Amino acid sequence: MFFENIIFDMNDNKNSMNPKIFNAKEGFMHGNMFKNEYEPYKNYKVAELVSSTEKGNLLLKIYEYDFALNDLSLYLDIHPEDKNLYNLFKKYTEEQRACIDMYEKKYGPLEINDSPYDSYMWEKGPWPFEGGNV
Repeated sequence: MFFENIIFDMNDNKNSMNPKIFNAKEGFMHGNMFKNEYEPYKNYKVAELVSSTEKGNLLLKIYEYDFALNDLSLYLDIHPEDKNLYNLFKKYTEEQRACIDMYEKKYGPLEINDSPYDSYMWEKGPWPFEGGNV
């Protein structure tokens, strides 16, 4: 099975949470949070995604955490007793929430049901297809 061959070495101090796990950014770029489950395609070199704007970089960070949380939750569905991975999951949840809060304060809500404002802000533009920047 997919997660059955994942071996963790908790004696390696390079990553206090888990040396066999990519960080959120690396996991997003590789499409997999688990280093020993990643198999590159032919000679493909993973490219780093970078935005030219602060808004885009913040949104990219939110995407990285979102990917990490989804991939880790799949593992935790099968191994709910893994406290180290659950702690990493909680850490990424907090970091993602902080990024979302920062984004929404600067640029408005990300989703229609998330609004820290006193009035309805979803329709405030410009939208990307109207020339707004991402």
